[in-house]
Amino acid sequence: MGTSFEDKVVLVSGAGKGIGRQIALAFAKEGAKVALFARDNKKVEEVEKEIKRIGGAVLASTLDITKINQIDDYLQSVESKFGKIDILINNVGIGVVKKFFNTTAADFDLVLSTNLKGPFFLTQKVAREMGEGSSIIFITSIHAEHPSLDPTYDASKAAINSLVANLALELAPKKIRVNAISPGHIDVETKKEPRQQSDVPLGKKAGLPQDVVNACLFLADNEKARYITGVVLPVTGGLHIPIAKDIKF
Repeated sequence: MGTSFEDKVVLVSGAGKGIGRQIALAFAKEGAKVALFARDNKKVEEVEKEIKRIGGAVLASTLDITKINQIDDYLQSVESKFGKIDILINNVGIGVVKKFFNTTAADFDLVLSTNLKGPFFLTQKVAREMGEGSSIIFITSIHAEHPSLDPTYDASKAAINSLVANLALELAPKKIRVNAISPGHIDVETKKEPRQQSDVPLGKKAGLPQDVVNACLFLADNEKARYITGVVLPVTGGLHIPIAKDIKF
């Protein structure tokens, strides 16, 4: 018996490591045809080998999402191998971790081009060809609404949340669903138990990449989540719930 994603074509951006890597592997295990890309060629090759090892169909590419002119050629290669994309996972993201007065124009351009402009135009190009029942998911952040004092990163993720609402409305007539996942503390390094995290209400621990993967598989499923669009789903262990706490500057 096949899964909900058997033979579906899934594109995952920023899939070289961490959450993106685990998302790509999860869809491959579910029988999807996985196209993925990242900027680090070595990481891309590692994920490709891992998916092939489990018998998955994969097209792994090295691509910088800020190079908008490369996207058309890349999408043509995906369609040539697998056909039209059914599920798009916009996972790519970067932060410079700089406060306002330390942020340069180059920092601003890098973060906004990677986190907002690139995914915006990738999604525009993919969505034009998507059919009924397709799904688009953005990986955003709790810091879209809860400041981390990294203003370029936080602003880019807040913009993504707004973009999700807009695209959900605009693509609804095509019956394409658009949602986002907003992770809190996710421990991408551990192989076993996540680190202790005292500010997380649920269990005082960070989450794991699998927690984001589970949410992604649910939202991408056009049977289980068929009536859900325009949602930003927190995967935070309750950290997103407004509570009074001190911020140390």
